[in-house]
Amino acid sequence: MLAPRQHLSLAVPTNLTIFHFSTSPVLNPTMRPSSCLIVASTLALFASVAHGHGRLIAPPHRGWLYTLPQFTDLVPADYDDDGLSAGGIGSTQSGTHGICGDPYSQQAPRPHETGGGVYALFPKYGSKVIGGCFAPGQTMDLTVEITANHKGYFEFALCKLNGRTDAETEQCFNATPLVQPNGQKQWPLPAGIKTFNMQYVLPAGITCEGDSHCVLRWHYTGWNNADVGIDGQEQFWNCADIYISNNCNNIPPSPPATTPSPPSPPTKTPARTPLTTSPTTLSPTKTPSPSPGDKCNGSHGCYWPDTNQIVPYEQSICLLYSSFIWCP
Repeated sequence: MLAPRQHLSLAVPTNLTIFHFSTSPVLNPTMRPSSCLIVASTLALFASVAHGHGRLIAPPHRGWLYTLPQFTDLVPADYDDDGLSAGGIGSTQSGTHGICGDPYSQQAPRPHETGGGVYALFPKYGSKVIGGCFAPGQTMDLTVEITANHKGYFEFALCKLNGRTDAETEQCFNATPLVQPNGQKQWPLPAGIKTFNMQYVLPAGITCEGDSHCVLRWHYTGWNNADVGIDGQEQFWNCADIYISNNCNNIPPSPPATTPSPPSPPTKTPARTPLTTSPTTLSPTKTPSPSPGDKCNGSHGCYWPDTNQIVPYEQSICLLYSSFIWCP
Protein backbone atom coordinates (compact mmCIF):
# COMPACT_ATOMS: atom_id res chain seq x y z
CA MET A 1 0.00 0.00 0.00
CA LEU A 2 1.34 3.39 -0.89
CA ALA A 3 2.14 5.75 1.96
CA PRO A 4 0.29 9.07 1.93
CA ARG A 5 2.08 11.81 0.05
CA GLN A 6 3.36 14.68 2.15
CA HIS A 7 4.36 18.12 0.99
CA LEU A 8 7.97 18.48 2.11
CA SER A 9 9.75 21.79 1.94
CA LEU A 10 13.34 22.04 3.15
CA ALA A 11 14.75 25.45 3.92
CA VAL A 12 18.56 25.71 4.11
CA PRO A 13 19.57 28.61 6.40
CA THR A 14 23.04 30.09 6.22
CA ASN A 15 23.94 28.81 9.70
CA LEU A 16 22.92 25.21 8.96
CA THR A 17 24.72 22.57 11.01
CA ILE A 18 25.06 19.23 9.24
CA PHE A 19 24.76 16.16 11.46
CA HIS A 20 26.43 13.01 10.14
CA PHE A 21 25.15 9.48 10.71
CA SER A 22 27.29 6.43 10.14
CA THR A 23 24.35 4.62 8.53
CA SER A 24 23.83 7.23 5.83
CA PRO A 25 25.18 6.33 2.39
CA VAL A 26 25.10 9.99 1.36
CA LEU A 27 26.01 12.19 4.29
CA ASN A 28 29.22 11.02 5.90
CA PRO A 29 32.01 12.62 7.92
CA THR A 30 34.30 12.90 4.89
CA MET A 31 31.96 15.22 3.04
CA ARG A 32 32.67 18.93 3.11
CA PRO A 33 29.93 21.21 4.49
CA SER A 34 29.44 22.73 1.03
CA SER A 35 28.78 19.28 -0.42
CA CYS A 36 26.23 18.57 2.30
CA LEU A 37 24.46 21.81 1.51
CA ILE A 38 24.28 20.81 -2.15
CA VAL A 39 22.77 17.46 -1.17
CA ALA A 40 20.22 19.12 1.11
CA SER A 41 19.29 21.62 -1.58
CA THR A 42 18.88 18.84 -4.13
CA LEU A 43 16.63 16.89 -1.77
CA ALA A 44 14.52 20.01 -1.25
CA LEU A 45 14.21 20.47 -4.99
CA PHE A 46 13.07 16.91 -5.57
CA ALA A 47 10.65 17.12 -2.66
CA SER A 48 9.03 20.27 -4.01
CA VAL A 49 8.52 18.98 -7.55
CA ALA A 50 7.51 15.44 -6.72
CA HIS A 51 3.85 16.39 -6.48
CA GLY A 52 1.43 16.19 -9.32
CA HIS A 53 -1.22 13.85 -10.59
CA GLY A 54 -4.09 15.63 -12.32
CA ARG A 55 -6.39 18.62 -12.61
CA LEU A 56 -9.55 19.73 -14.39
CA ILE A 57 -8.60 22.64 -16.64
CA ALA A 58 -11.68 23.06 -18.87
CA PRO A 59 -13.78 24.31 -17.30
CA PRO A 60 -11.08 25.43 -14.87
CA HIS A 61 -11.41 24.11 -11.34
CA ARG A 62 -11.13 26.51 -8.43
CA GLY A 63 -7.42 25.94 -7.88
CA TRP A 64 -6.60 26.49 -11.58
CA LEU A 65 -8.42 29.80 -12.04
CA TYR A 66 -5.39 31.86 -11.03
CA THR A 67 -3.52 30.78 -14.18
CA LEU A 68 -6.09 32.47 -16.43
CA PRO A 69 -5.64 36.23 -16.97
CA GLN A 70 -9.24 37.20 -16.26
CA PHE A 71 -9.05 35.67 -12.76
CA THR A 72 -5.52 36.54 -11.59
CA ASP A 73 -6.61 39.58 -9.59
CA LEU A 74 -9.41 37.66 -7.87
CA VAL A 75 -8.13 34.18 -7.00
CA PRO A 76 -4.88 33.38 -5.16
CA ALA A 77 -2.27 31.07 -6.65
CA ASP A 78 -2.55 27.37 -5.86
CA TYR A 79 0.77 25.72 -6.69
CA ASP A 80 -0.38 22.22 -5.72
CA ASP A 81 -3.71 22.28 -7.54
CA ASP A 82 -2.93 18.99 -9.33
CA GLY A 83 -2.41 17.20 -6.02
CA LEU A 84 -5.86 17.46 -4.43
CA SER A 85 -5.92 13.86 -3.22
CA ALA A 86 -7.53 14.66 0.16
CA GLY A 87 -4.27 13.85 1.92
CA GLY A 88 -3.44 10.64 0.07
CA ILE A 89 -4.35 7.00 0.63
CA GLY A 90 -3.47 7.11 4.31
CA SER A 91 -6.23 9.67 4.80
CA THR A 92 -8.84 8.35 2.35
CA GLN A 93 -8.63 4.59 2.95
CA SER A 94 -11.29 4.94 5.63
CA GLY A 95 -13.67 6.36 3.01
CA THR A 96 -13.48 10.00 4.11
CA HIS A 97 -12.28 12.95 2.03
CA GLY A 98 -12.76 16.66 1.56
CA ILE A 99 -15.59 17.36 -0.89
CA CYS A 100 -13.28 19.11 -3.36
CA GLY A 101 -10.02 17.28 -2.63
CA ASP A 102 -8.81 18.87 0.60
CA PRO A 103 -7.82 16.55 3.47
CA TYR A 104 -10.84 15.53 5.52
CA SER A 105 -8.89 16.36 8.69
CA GLN A 106 -8.91 20.07 7.83
CA GLN A 107 -11.60 22.13 9.47
CA ALA A 108 -14.68 22.54 7.26
CA PRO A 109 -15.35 24.49 5.17
CA ARG A 110 -11.96 23.69 3.65
CA PRO A 111 -9.87 25.91 1.28
CA HIS A 112 -11.39 24.55 -1.97
CA GLU A 113 -14.94 24.38 -0.62
CA THR A 114 -17.62 27.06 -0.70
CA GLY A 115 -17.37 29.00 2.53
CA GLY A 116 -13.67 28.27 2.93
CA GLY A 117 -12.86 31.72 1.62
CA VAL A 118 -9.64 30.79 -0.21
CA TYR A 119 -10.31 29.36 -3.68
CA ALA A 120 -14.12 28.99 -3.75
CA LEU A 121 -14.97 32.67 -4.10
CA PHE A 122 -18.44 32.69 -5.66
CA PRO A 123 -20.01 34.03 -2.43
CA LYS A 124 -17.69 37.05 -2.71
CA TYR A 125 -17.41 37.68 -6.46
CA GLY A 126 -20.40 35.91 -8.00
CA SER A 127 -20.26 35.59 -11.79
CA LYS A 128 -16.74 37.04 -11.92
CA VAL A 129 -15.33 33.64 -10.88
CA ILE A 130 -17.58 31.44 -13.03
CA GLY A 131 -15.37 29.14 -15.11
CA GLY A 132 -17.84 28.35 -17.91
CA CYS A 133 -21.41 28.72 -19.09
CA PHE A 134 -23.33 25.87 -20.74
CA ALA A 135 -26.85 25.29 -22.02
CA PRO A 136 -29.22 22.84 -20.30
CA GLY A 137 -28.77 19.39 -21.79
CA GLN A 138 -25.56 20.41 -23.55
CA THR A 139 -22.80 17.91 -24.24
CA MET A 140 -19.81 19.52 -22.55
CA ASP A 141 -16.27 19.30 -23.88
CA LEU A 142 -14.07 18.74 -20.82
CA THR A 143 -10.29 18.72 -20.52
CA VAL A 144 -8.20 17.08 -17.80
CA GLU A 145 -4.44 17.32 -17.50
CA ILE A 146 -2.68 14.27 -16.04
CA THR A 147 0.76 14.89 -14.57
CA ALA A 148 1.26 11.38 -13.14
CA ASN A 149 -0.73 8.50 -14.59
CA HIS A 150 -2.16 5.96 -12.12
CA LYS A 151 -4.46 4.25 -14.65
CA GLY A 152 -8.05 4.12 -13.37
CA TYR A 153 -10.97 6.27 -14.48
CA PHE A 154 -12.73 9.65 -14.22
CA GLU A 155 -16.25 10.43 -13.06
CA PHE A 156 -18.15 13.73 -13.06
CA ALA A 157 -21.08 14.94 -10.98
CA LEU A 158 -23.11 18.12 -10.62
CA CYS A 159 -24.40 20.01 -7.60
CA LYS A 160 -26.81 22.94 -7.96
CA LEU A 161 -26.56 25.67 -5.32
CA ASN A 162 -29.61 27.89 -5.12
CA GLY A 163 -28.20 30.66 -2.94
CA ARG A 164 -25.00 32.63 -3.24
CA THR A 165 -23.61 31.28 0.02
CA ASP A 166 -24.98 27.74 -0.27
CA ALA A 167 -22.29 25.05 -0.11
CA GLU A 168 -21.85 21.83 -2.06
CA THR A 169 -22.28 18.52 -0.25
CA GLU A 170 -21.48 14.90 -1.01
CA GLN A 171 -25.19 14.09 -1.05
CA CYS A 172 -25.79 16.81 -3.64
CA PHE A 173 -23.14 15.38 -5.99
CA ASN A 174 -24.40 11.84 -5.47
CA ALA A 175 -27.85 12.94 -6.58
CA THR A 176 -26.69 14.12 -10.02
CA PRO A 177 -23.94 11.96 -11.55
CA LEU A 178 -23.19 12.84 -15.17
CA VAL A 179 -22.88 10.41 -18.05
CA GLN A 180 -21.14 10.43 -21.40
CA PRO A 181 -23.08 10.47 -24.69
CA ASN A 182 -22.81 6.65 -24.67
CA GLY A 183 -24.49 6.50 -21.25
CA GLN A 184 -21.36 5.46 -19.33
CA LYS A 185 -20.44 7.19 -16.05
CA GLN A 186 -16.78 6.17 -15.97
CA TRP A 187 -14.20 7.44 -18.47
CA PRO A 188 -11.22 5.00 -18.52
CA LEU A 189 -7.87 6.78 -18.47
CA PRO A 190 -5.51 5.81 -21.33
CA ALA A 191 -1.75 5.74 -20.88
CA GLY A 192 0.22 8.96 -21.07
CA ILE A 193 1.09 12.12 -19.19
CA LYS A 194 -0.77 14.81 -21.11
CA THR A 195 -4.15 16.48 -21.47
CA PHE A 196 -7.18 14.33 -22.23
CA ASN A 197 -10.50 15.45 -23.72
CA MET A 198 -13.85 13.87 -22.95
CA GLN A 199 -17.56 14.66 -23.26
CA TYR A 200 -20.28 14.55 -20.63
CA VAL A 201 -23.94 15.49 -20.91
CA LEU A 202 -25.64 18.02 -18.64
CA PRO A 203 -29.20 17.35 -17.41
CA ALA A 204 -31.81 19.05 -19.56
CA GLY A 205 -33.90 20.21 -16.61
CA ILE A 206 -31.31 22.09 -14.55
CA THR A 207 -30.45 25.79 -14.84
CA CYS A 208 -28.29 27.84 -12.48
CA GLU A 209 -27.39 31.49 -13.04
CA GLY A 210 -27.24 34.78 -11.22
CA ASP A 211 -26.87 34.16 -7.49
CA SER A 212 -27.51 30.49 -8.14
CA HIS A 213 -24.75 28.44 -9.74
CA CYS A 214 -23.69 24.84 -10.23
CA VAL A 215 -20.55 23.05 -9.13
CA LEU A 216 -19.06 20.50 -11.52
CA ARG A 217 -16.89 17.93 -9.74
CA TRP A 218 -14.20 15.77 -11.30
CA HIS A 219 -13.31 12.57 -9.42
CA TYR A 220 -10.25 10.60 -10.51
CA THR A 221 -9.81 7.10 -9.10
CA GLY A 222 -6.42 5.57 -9.80
CA TRP A 223 -6.17 1.79 -10.18
CA ASN A 224 -2.53 0.79 -10.03
CA ASN A 225 -2.55 -0.86 -6.59
CA ALA A 226 -3.27 -4.59 -6.85
CA ASP A 227 -5.60 -6.58 -4.61
CA VAL A 228 -7.24 -3.58 -2.94
CA GLY A 229 -10.56 -1.87 -3.54
CA ILE A 230 -11.31 1.76 -4.29
CA ASP A 231 -10.27 2.97 -0.84
CA GLY A 232 -6.81 1.49 -1.40
CA GLN A 233 -6.30 3.58 -4.54
CA GLU A 234 -5.15 7.19 -4.80
CA GLN A 235 -8.03 9.50 -5.61
CA PHE A 236 -8.41 13.15 -6.62
CA TRP A 237 -11.27 15.63 -6.57
CA ASN A 238 -11.64 19.05 -8.26
CA CYS A 239 -14.59 21.45 -8.14
CA ALA A 240 -15.39 24.00 -10.87
CA ASP A 241 -18.02 26.75 -10.63
CA ILE A 242 -20.23 26.99 -13.73
CA TYR A 243 -23.50 28.44 -14.99
CA ILE A 244 -26.14 26.43 -16.86
CA SER A 245 -28.32 28.87 -18.73
CA ASN A 246 -30.25 29.50 -21.92
CA ASN A 247 -28.83 33.03 -21.91
CA CYS A 248 -25.08 32.57 -21.59
CA ASN A 249 -24.47 35.53 -23.93
CA ASN A 250 -26.35 37.86 -21.58
CA ILE A 251 -24.74 36.93 -18.26
CA PRO A 252 -22.61 39.91 -17.17
CA PRO A 253 -19.24 38.85 -15.71
CA SER A 254 -16.42 41.23 -14.88
CA PRO A 255 -15.98 43.15 -18.18
CA PRO A 256 -12.43 43.48 -19.57
CA ALA A 257 -11.01 47.00 -19.70
CA THR A 258 -8.81 46.21 -22.70
CA THR A 259 -8.37 43.41 -25.19
CA PRO A 260 -8.17 40.30 -22.94
CA SER A 261 -5.13 38.07 -22.90
CA PRO A 262 -5.83 34.57 -24.23
CA PRO A 263 -6.37 31.75 -21.72
CA SER A 264 -3.81 28.99 -21.41
CA PRO A 265 -4.38 26.51 -24.27
CA PRO A 266 -5.54 23.15 -22.86
CA THR A 267 -3.37 21.09 -25.20
CA LYS A 268 -0.10 22.27 -23.65
CA THR A 269 1.28 21.37 -20.23
CA PRO A 270 1.07 24.61 -18.21
CA ALA A 271 4.16 25.82 -16.37
CA ARG A 272 4.15 25.17 -12.63
CA THR A 273 5.87 28.45 -11.83
CA PRO A 274 3.70 31.53 -11.33
CA LEU A 275 3.60 34.22 -13.96
CA THR A 276 6.01 37.03 -13.18
CA THR A 277 5.04 39.19 -16.12
CA SER A 278 1.79 39.87 -17.89
CA PRO A 279 0.83 37.19 -20.43
CA THR A 280 1.53 38.05 -24.02
CA THR A 281 -1.63 39.25 -25.74
CA LEU A 282 -2.26 37.78 -29.15
CA SER A 283 -2.81 40.36 -31.83
CA PRO A 284 -6.53 40.62 -32.63
CA THR A 285 -7.60 39.93 -36.18
CA LYS A 286 -9.59 42.48 -38.14
CA THR A 287 -12.89 41.15 -39.34
CA PRO A 288 -13.87 41.01 -43.02
CA SER A 289 -16.32 43.46 -44.56
CA PRO A 290 -19.73 43.02 -42.92
CA SER A 291 -22.88 41.88 -44.66
CA PRO A 292 -26.06 43.91 -44.09
CA GLY A 293 -27.90 42.69 -40.98
CA ASP A 294 -25.07 40.39 -39.86
CA LYS A 295 -24.46 40.96 -36.12
CA CYS A 296 -21.13 39.15 -36.47
CA ASN A 297 -20.02 41.43 -39.32
CA GLY A 298 -18.94 38.41 -41.33
CA SER A 299 -16.58 37.19 -38.61
CA HIS A 300 -16.12 33.71 -37.19
CA GLY A 301 -15.02 33.12 -33.60
CA CYS A 302 -15.18 35.41 -30.58
CA TYR A 303 -16.22 38.81 -31.97
CA TRP A 304 -15.85 42.12 -30.08
CA PRO A 305 -18.32 44.54 -31.68
CA ASP A 306 -16.98 47.62 -29.87
CA THR A 307 -13.64 47.32 -31.66
CA ASN A 308 -14.71 45.30 -34.72
CA GLN A 309 -12.13 42.65 -33.84
CA ILE A 310 -11.82 38.92 -33.29
CA VAL A 311 -10.28 38.14 -29.89
CA PRO A 312 -8.47 34.84 -29.21
CA TYR A 313 -11.04 33.23 -26.89
CA GLU A 314 -12.62 29.81 -27.22
CA GLN A 315 -16.41 29.58 -27.14
CA SER A 316 -16.75 28.61 -23.47
CA ILE A 317 -14.68 31.63 -22.40
CA CYS A 318 -16.13 34.00 -25.00
CA LEU A 319 -19.67 33.39 -23.76
CA LEU A 320 -18.72 34.58 -20.28
CA TYR A 321 -18.44 38.18 -21.53
CA SER A 322 -21.50 40.21 -22.46
CA SER A 323 -19.22 42.45 -24.54
CA PHE A 324 -18.44 39.59 -26.92
CA ILE A 325 -20.49 37.60 -29.44
CA TRP A 326 -19.71 34.02 -30.39
CA CYS A 327 -19.92 33.67 -34.16
CA PRO A 328 -19.84 30.05 -35.45
